[in-house]
Amino acid sequence: MKKVRIVNWLLIISMIIGDIMLVIHDLKIDKIDRIPTYIVLIPILMAPWLIRKILHYEVSEEIKLVYYIFIFLAQFLGSGINLYNKTIWFDKFTHFLSGILSGFIAILLLVEFKKNPYKNLLFHVTYILGITFLIAGGWECIEFLIDKVSGSDVQHVLETGVDDTMLDMVSAIVGSVLFIIVYLYEILYNKSGIIKLFVQSLEKHSYNKKRAL
Repeated sequence: MKKVRIVNWLLIISMIIGDIMLVIHDLKIDKIDRIPTYIVLIPILMAPWLIRKILHYEVSEEIKLVYYIFIFLAQFLGSGINLYNKTIWFDKFTHFLSGILSGFIAILLLVEFKKNPYKNLLFHVTYILGITFLIAGGWECIEFLIDKVSGSDVQHVLETGVDDTMLDMVSAIVGSVLFIIVYLYEILYNKSGIIKLFVQSLEKHSYNKKRAL
């Protein structure tokens, strides 16, 4: 728990420092068109805090870790450092990885709400895909709003129409399907892999939390 919290804070601090350096660099060379892209990172990083303040729900450190890893890749490296345009494969790789991370979020929520991730496999497979669609679609909505507010073209609508948006979502679904294949393999063949170890870690944390209370 403490180690995960430390990693979360390291990610947050790294992104904020990097973001400030990007703003200063662009201001020095009188290039302000990407400033809104840098600024939007701050409210995105505040999402877990806003959920706690508004909805009175404490997001677990494990969920935060998955969230911050995705934000580091998608928003900071992808949009901030602009790897989406500098490296042709980075965009789709990030969305592919987001599909895998979405699977871990889905499993985490199952454990959080006391559901057995090893039973009702058909429902859980559908549920994991649903979480992936929700996250992938939600992210594209955020990019759409960023474009409308800042006048940028993060979704490359001017170049590709809806192709870039749809390929991003397809990449996420492929990542989710890969997660599901590993998930089913570990359960059906009784193998101890990364997903089972993840569940055991969550269950141990939940047990220790109950004991502390």
